[in-house]
Amino acid sequence: MLDFNVIREINKKAIESIQSDSDDEIIDSKWKKTVFYITFYLLPIALVIISWTKDIKVSDLESYISTGIAIFTGLFFSLLLSIGSKVRSEKLNPDRDDSNYQKYKTSMKQIANITLYIIIIGIFIFLLLLLNNIVKTDSCLYIEKIFTGLILFLLCRFIISLFFLVQRLYFLVRDELNNIL
Repeated sequence: MLDFNVIREINKKAIESIQSDSDDEIIDSKWKKTVFYITFYLLPIALVIISWTKDIKVSDLESYISTGIAIFTGLFFSLLLSIGSKVRSEKLNPDRDDSNYQKYKTSMKQIANITLYIIIIGIFIFLLLLLNNIVKTDSCLYIEKIFTGLILFLLCRFIISLFFLVQRLYFLVRDELNNIL
């Protein structure tokens, strides 16, 4: 049975992971919070408004969007599957440093949270594209405009979340290289 509370929990944990540093502490800097709110909330809303005023239709872009979403979502499923095995293999390492292991585990948890969020957004975008094709008509253009706004909002969040995931991966690699060197 599909539990929407789980989807809500994935969303909540992903946003917490995005707003946290590599030590799992919430970032307090006003500048970084402002940048987060602008990129994560204001930019997608601005994109929806622009699409509404410029009369952009998602049906003109759906082949590009669906191809990109399918490729990235598939890649993230494989990334998600590899995270568990990486943490397990590090846990079994007899020479591990416990403090470094905890930081590594925290980083991997954050990456998993953001990855799950990206996968959920990708699935929603795909479903909205499908619904747009099913219900759009030439007589009622507002239906497609609404779907276009929703899809572009989610697509903007998808791309922004990709940047946050790359940033988190950078922090993980940086910390791991610092532990080795």
